[in-house]
Amino acid sequence: MRPAFKVSHVYGVQAQRLRNVAILTPSLFKIRSGRKRLFWQDDVLEFDASTLLLTKAGQQLTFENEPTKARFLSVQMSFLLSPPEAMIQLSMAVDGEWSPRFKPSRALMESLDFLMGLDIDGLSETAQAYWINGFYQQMAEVGKLHLLFDGHSVPFAQKVTELMQQAPWQDYQLDQVAAHFSMSRATLIRRLKEENTQFRTLLTRVRMNHAISLMQQGYDQQIDIAVRCGYQSQERFSQRFYKSFGVTPSQYIRTL
Repeated sequence: MRPAFKVSHVYGVQAQRLRNVAILTPSLFKIRSGRKRLFWQDDVLEFDASTLLLTKAGQQLTFENEPTKARFLSVQMSFLLSPPEAMIQLSMAVDGEWSPRFKPSRALMESLDFLMGLDIDGLSETAQAYWINGFYQQMAEVGKLHLLFDGHSVPFAQKVTELMQQAPWQDYQLDQVAAHFSMSRATLIRRLKEENTQFRTLLTRVRMNHAISLMQQGYDQQIDIAVRCGYQSQERFSQRFYKSFGVTPSQYIRTL
C-alpha cells in the first residue's frame, strides 16, 4: 500500500547550515522549536512555530537551523499523493504572494497537526486520500496549494526519485531503471533531460538525503553511513556530502 504522505523529523543542538538541500517530493516544514533561516533569492526568510515553509519537488534550499534554549526541531511532511487538478486551479485563482513562507490560520494549522499525528499504517489508500484531500482543499482556498504542486501529473524525475528512495543503497543502473518504466535507456535519458536533470544527479540527491536521515536517526560511523547510502569508499562518500551541502559529515554529526 502506497502512503499518501510521510512525516519525518529533523533536530539539532547546534546551528546547522546546509546548502543546496534537494527537496525530493512536494513538502512543507513546520518548526516545533528554534528558528529556520532560508536564503531565498536575494532575501533571508525567517521561520518559527507560527509559520510554514512550502516547497515543490526539485527545489534546492540553502538554510540555517538555529536552536533556541534546548534544541532545534522541525517536522517535514512529504506529500506522495497529488491533489485533483481542480484544486490546483482553484489555488492559482486566489490572489496571493508566491513566497514559500506561509502563516496559516489556526484552523489550517490544526488540520496539519491532525494529519501529522494520524496513524496511516492502519488506513486504506482511499481513507488516506480522504483526509489529505481535505487538507489540500484548505490550502487551495487560501491560494497556497500550487506552491507545492505544479499540476496534477507527477514529473517523471519525481517518479524516478521515488523508485530510488525505496533502497538508496542499491547500485542503480540506467538500463535497470529504464526497464522498470518500460522504456529504453535513451528514452529515460531524454525524459530526464526534458526536466533539466540527469540520472546520476537524482541518485546522488537521494543518497545524500538518506545520509542526513541516517545521521538524524543516530548513526555516527561514517563508513557505516557510506555503505548504507551505496558507497563502498568513506572518502568518496565524504567528498559527495561536502560537495552537496558545504559541510563534512563529521561537522554535521557534531551539530546533533
